Amino acid sequence: MKYLIRITLGLLIYMVAVASCKDDDDSGIAGFAIDKEDIMIGADGGTDVVNVSSGGEWAASSTEPWVNISPANGSGVTECTVVIDSTLINGIRTAEVRFTPRGQAPCVMTVHQTGYGKMIYIEKPDIEIESSAKYEERHFEATVTTNVAFKMEVEYTDPENKDWIILPNKTFVDLDRGSRPRTTKIHIDWTMNPDFDVRVAKINFIPQRPEDELEHPAVLAVTQKAAPKIEDNRSGDSLTLLTIKERMEASNNWDPSENMRNWPDVVLWEEGDKGIPDKRAIGRIRSVSFTMFDTKESIPQEVHYLTFVETLNFFSNTNTATKNIILENDVCSLKYLKNLKISAYGLTGITEDLVKLGDQLETLDISSNNFASIPSVLTKENFKKLKSLDLRTNRRMTLNDLRLADNKVQYPDGIGLFFNTKVDNSLRRLLLWDTLEELRLSYNYMEGELPDFEIGKEGVTGYTQEDVNAFGGDTIQYLVTERPDIPKILPKARMLSLNLNFFTGNLPDWILYHPHLVEWSPGVLIFNQEAGVDTEGKKARFDNEPTTLEYYYKAFPKFRDKYEFKE
Repeated sequence: MKYLIRITLGLLIYMVAVASCKDDDDSGIAGFAIDKEDIMIGADGGTDVVNVSSGGEWAASSTEPWVNISPANGSGVTECTVVIDSTLINGIRTAEVRFTPRGQAPCVMTVHQTGYGKMIYIEKPDIEIESSAKYEERHFEATVTTNVAFKMEVEYTDPENKDWIILPNKTFVDLDRGSRPRTTKIHIDWTMNPDFDVRVAKINFIPQRPEDELEHPAVLAVTQKAAPKIEDNRSGDSLTLLTIKERMEASNNWDPSENMRNWPDVVLWEEGDKGIPDKRAIGRIRSVSFTMFDTKESIPQEVHYLTFVETLNFFSNTNTATKNIILENDVCSLKYLKNLKISAYGLTGITEDLVKLGDQLETLDISSNNFASIPSVLTKENFKKLKSLDLRTNRRMTLNDLRLADNKVQYPDGIGLFFNTKVDNSLRRLLLWDTLEELRLSYNYMEGELPDFEIGKEGVTGYTQEDVNAFGGDTIQYLVTERPDIPKILPKARMLSLNLNFFTGNLPDWILYHPHLVEWSPGVLIFNQEAGVDTEGKKARFDNEPTTLEYYYKAFPKFRDKYEFKE
């Protein structure tokens, strides 16, 4: 009996233990539930959490590959992480995550992901720039994030003062990720502000396709500081010179602590000077030379503060042959400027505004530059008082065979002052400039025959008895009595140089019998051509080059005693 009682008690204890284990497995949870039915997330994607409560085993799956859930199965209470990839589209996309408990209907959670809207985002929408700086520093970069191709347009607050912001020719953004924004940097140049007022402009970023409407306008505001005021006095002159020196990185040794009168290459107006323009000019800059500099642009704008300057020289830019600089109009307001030298600078062009100096400029030296042709602004009509014009040595390199000159691959910027007199009349135009006293054209790439002229055409005349008398008695009587057919060309020229070009053909009589021929040192500066060939393969030389000047002294016997020792 006792034995049966013990067996019965053991069975009861076992049944209680089994029942306890079953309750633990079911966690006391009836049914199945998730704590959220929707997830909303942005275009960059990310993670979210969903809690699953289940009385049994379950499994989860996504309808789209861009949504992943971990863990993807379980039982009881489980915290699941939902990972959503970033999107590359503009609109909204959706996916479903199905949680399926064993033997029950599934629960569905929907994931909504918004796409990228059309956008152009400017990291710094307000920029302030200096009034001036060195050439290499006159730019800024705009950091732009966008998912649309765009163009830029500048809107100036003052329409009369514009073009001081220089946009890149092209803007490229690699939109290789669909509508996902990409970031790029845009290089924007600016010019110096010569005015005493602040300048303001807006750069509008506009989608290239009209159908791309931005969520917000994209505008970059640019404010440029006003130029520091330079006084119209002696102190202002010294500040101007130091500013130009700094802008050009010139080698001039000027000590600001010293009296400007002691600065090398600087001459001041003194009381009693002949031709002083105004009493206020005493102690002001009369002449200044800037040498050995490194610039990629025209003369700095501050030059216009040199109110009473008479002579202005700029000589020797670094790597001159590689430069392509246009002379701008900053020197054109200098109403007392008579002598201008811009030599070995790298000029390829001249502003048409230079004519503003036409009634005052007496000497112009633009030698050793990179002109491809003689600037059209240089005419007798534009510069009535000009006495000396120097256009020597406009060569980018040394070339002895002009048949190679048109090789754009080898010489993308050209070779220098290169033209044929058959098709280009600019040399002819200069030779008709009858008020010039000096004309220097040596060491260029001019080819063809020297222009000849006919009396009665183009305003050309012959020599008259009045010319003979003015020259000193009967010295050049030959030109009136024996050769009245010889045209009077450059009658006042005491200097003419045409050597080391590629001229061929005959020397015209207006040169061979010119009253100032001997003064021109013709054996060196006229007859002597480059040792090379022109574009037709002809050797550069004159067919009728005289071996002596005996013919000349027979025509002008009174010159023999004066010049014969110079042969």
